Amino acid sequence: MSHAEISRVAMEKREVASNKLKAFSERIGKRSLSAAERKEENGLLEQIAEHDGMAKRHIIASAAEEEAMRVNSPLQQMGVNRGFPAVRSAGAGVIPGELLKRSVEISRGITTTGTGKAFSPEEMAKKFVDLLAPQSVVMASGVNRVQTNAETYSFPVIRSDFAAGFVGELDDLPTGGFGAEPLKVTPKKIAAADMLANELVEDGGSAFMDPVAKSLMRSVSLGFDREALIGTGANKGFVGIANTPGIQTHAVTGGFKDLDAFVAAFGKLEAVNSKATAVVMHPTTWAGLMALREASGSLKPLLSESAGSPTAGIQRAILGVPVWISSFMPGTDVLAYEADQIFAVWRKDAGFQVSDQFGFLKDGTAVRAIARAAIAVPNAAAVCKITVTA
Repeated sequence: MSHAEISRVAMEKREVASNKLKAFSERIGKRSLSAAERKEENGLLEQIAEHDGMAKRHIIASAAEEEAMRVNSPLQQMGVNRGFPAVRSAGAGVIPGELLKRSVEISRGITTTGTGKAFSPEEMAKKFVDLLAPQSVVMASGVNRVQTNAETYSFPVIRSDFAAGFVGELDDLPTGGFGAEPLKVTPKKIAAADMLANELVEDGGSAFMDPVAKSLMRSVSLGFDREALIGTGANKGFVGIANTPGIQTHAVTGGFKDLDAFVAAFGKLEAVNSKATAVVMHPTTWAGLMALREASGSLKPLLSESAGSPTAGIQRAILGVPVWISSFMPGTDVLAYEADQIFAVWRKDAGFQVSDQFGFLKDGTAVRAIARAAIAVPNAAAVCKITVTA
């Protein structure tokens, strides 16, 4: 028998055992189990687990064979598909709904009540984080992404440099001045979950799963963005960029009337050998800046690059530095920072997870998206927060 046939038989046997377990649960109801009934229940669970394991092994083997056939096919090598789907590299052109739909399909063959978590392979985790990036303003602004399996990740932070000086021949060389310490970062859990009716899952296919997957990713990425920008460390979150101790500040009184505040903030970053590569602000703040005019009585926006019509488009940038918009930023604050000096720490077990066990008696499938992440700013001086007061 082929791997596909063996996995199909195993899943059919699993379905039989699952139906027996469902009938057993309906017969027992909510009363306590006797020793014999407990043994019967455990036996059914063991059968399901055994069939799960068999199906999982042969599903993986079948997928590997199919991948090898696609890669080695002369038609594939000639660039002619003729019914063979194109082989894609990990994370390239991936549709979110395909990932979640595949997760649901596989989980129904390998998930048991004793697995601890439904389905979270490493390859799915990488794609999940990659798909999060376009949804996240902070990730899209170019900050470094660090992936780790560790519960706590440590950055070596240099607080002071070596002391150098001119010396004569055979004189003692100057020593001291160097100071360093570790900055420890603990990724925090960010999650979204819900229960889906099996009718929707089975009838909708990837067309239904795509918006579900996008919604899960959006919820998680927005949760990460909120903390990454303005988090205080409260409510099991982490400290965000705007509240990191030691960042530089610049105060503006009476609102933005020109771009001088940005010139000053960028200058403060330059003074510490840093450079502004990203600016993050609230949408209303950006709208106010676009309303500034080049001169009194002029219709031409100050931010317009065109020397002609004021109807020309405005690039989302200030003095050549890209501007990112986030509703999580307070209308009174603007962040300017060097993205290379900020680190987003992600644990590798982020991913889609599904289970039909939680909703077994409701004919439902549970879906969830979990990420563990935090922001680290080892060089706090590479961030400048502009605060506007009345």
